[in-house]
Amino acid sequence: MKNIKVLFALLLFAGIFNSCSDAYEIVQPGELYPIDAIQNVNDMNSALISLYDQVYPDDEIAFTSYFTDETAIGIDNGGQSLPEYRFNLLATNSYVRAIWLNNYNLIVSANRIIQLSDNVVLDPESASFEDDTIEKNRILAEVRTLRALGFIQLEAYFSTDMTDDNALGVMLLDHVPSDLPNKEMLPRVENGLIYAFINEDLDFAEDNLQANSSALVTQQLVTGLRARLALYRAKYAEALTYADEVINQYPATSQGLASANSYPSIWDNSSSSEIIFGLERPSGKPGIASNWYFNEVSISGGAYMEVSRSLYNAYPNNDVRRGVVVLDGSVISPNYSTVFDYRGQDILLPGKYPGVAQLPLNNRVPVMRTAEIHLIKAEAQVGLGDLDGALTTLNFLRSRRISSGSALSAFTTQQDGFAAVLKERRLELAFEGFRYIDLHRLGTLAGVSSVDRYERDCEPYGACTLSVTDYRFTLPIPQAEINGNNVIADQQNPGY
Repeated sequence: MKNIKVLFALLLFAGIFNSCSDAYEIVQPGELYPIDAIQNVNDMNSALISLYDQVYPDDEIAFTSYFTDETAIGIDNGGQSLPEYRFNLLATNSYVRAIWLNNYNLIVSANRIIQLSDNVVLDPESASFEDDTIEKNRILAEVRTLRALGFIQLEAYFSTDMTDDNALGVMLLDHVPSDLPNKEMLPRVENGLIYAFINEDLDFAEDNLQANSSALVTQQLVTGLRARLALYRAKYAEALTYADEVINQYPATSQGLASANSYPSIWDNSSSSEIIFGLERPSGKPGIASNWYFNEVSISGGAYMEVSRSLYNAYPNNDVRRGVVVLDGSVISPNYSTVFDYRGQDILLPGKYPGVAQLPLNNRVPVMRTAEIHLIKAEAQVGLGDLDGALTTLNFLRSRRISSGSALSAFTTQQDGFAAVLKERRLELAFEGFRYIDLHRLGTLAGVSSVDRYERDCEPYGACTLSVTDYRFTLPIPQAEINGNNVIADQQNPGY
C-alpha cells in the first residue's frame, strides 16, 4: 500500500511538472529554432549576408572623432558628445559599451554560423559535392575573416599594449555562449592567445577564399588584416611583407591609389576605387553622418560637431583631402584667430560622408582602403630603419593627393619618420576611426605628447591637452560587462 502511494505521488508530480512546462515551453507553428536555421549551403549563405549587417564600425569612428583632435563643438551643438570631447571617459560610457558589444555581437554571430555549419552534411555521391564543398568553405572563410576583424578591433581599443603578447587582451570567445540561467563567465586572456586565434581564422580564410568569388571578403582583405595586426604588434617585417603583397597586385603607376581628381568620388559612393572592404548603408540603417549632423550634411543641416581647426590647418592648401574632409559650403574665416565671433564665423563642416540621393546622412563606410596599406608599409619601413624607403612610400601617397609640392624632406631620425607617418595617417584616415588608436600606439615613438587641438576650439571646455600616455587611451571594460560577468570584475584596465 505504501509503495502504491509513493508511485501515485511521483506520477502526480510528473503530471504537474509537465503541465507547468507546457505553459512556458510553447512551440508556435512554423517557429524556427537556431539548430534548424542552417541545413544547407544556401542557408549558410543567407546567414553570412546577415553577418555582414553585424559589422558596425560607426561607433568607433564617432568616438574617435570626438575624443581626439578631429572635431570641435559645432554651431548647433546642444550638449551632444561633450563628455567625450572633454575626455570624460568612464566604464559606463555608451560608446565604450557599443564598441565592446558591437564587436562581440559580430563574434558570437560568426560562432553561431560556424557551429551550425556542422548541420550541413554533404553527400560525396552527389554530382554537386565538390562545388558545394568549395562553397561551404568559402562561406566559412568569410565568416572567420569577419570574426578576426572583430577581435583585432577589440584588441586595439581594450588592450593596454598590443606589442606585448603577455599583456592582458580581451575575452577569447570561440563558441556560442550558454543561455541563462547557467550563463558563462569568461575571463580576459593574454594577447598572444587572441593573436593565435586570429591567425588561425585568417589561415583558414586564405586557404578557402576563391579568387573569382564576388564575395565582399577577399584575399586582399585577409592580407590587409594580417598587415594591420602585424603593425599594431610592431612586427614590422611581417607588416611590410603583407603590405607589399597587397600593393604589388596593382599597376605600378597607381599602386591602388586614386588620383587627386578621382579621390572625391570615393566618398560620394560614385566610385569604389581604393576600397578593399566597405559597408553599404541602405535605407533603414543609421547614417554615418548622423554622428556629426542632426538632419543633413549642409550648413543648415544641424552640425553639432565640426572639423577641428587644427586638422583643417594641417592640410596643405592644394591637398584634395582637405576639400573632402571639410564640406564645400563651410564658412572659413581667414581671420579665425582674431575674429570676435569665432564659433559663428568659422564653421568647418564635416564632409567626408556627404550623403547620397534620398539618404542625406548615409554613405558607404570604409573598413579598409589601399591608402591604409601604404601607410602600414611606410610605418613598417621606419620601424625597420629604412628611412629612405619610408620617405618614398609617403611621397608617392602624397603625390596622389596634392597637386604640387607634395614631397617631404629626408628624415634624419627614426622619430622624424614615425612623426611623418603619424601626421600622414591623420590627414589620410581622418573620420575613419584610426586616430585614437594611432595616438596611443605611435605617439611616443613620434615624439608627439598630446592631442593637437586649436585653443579657441578647446579652451571654453577645458579640454585642450591629453597626454598620449594617459590611461584613457585604452578603453575601460564596460560596466555592463562587469555587472554580468564577475570573472572579469578584477581585470579592469588601469585608471578606471
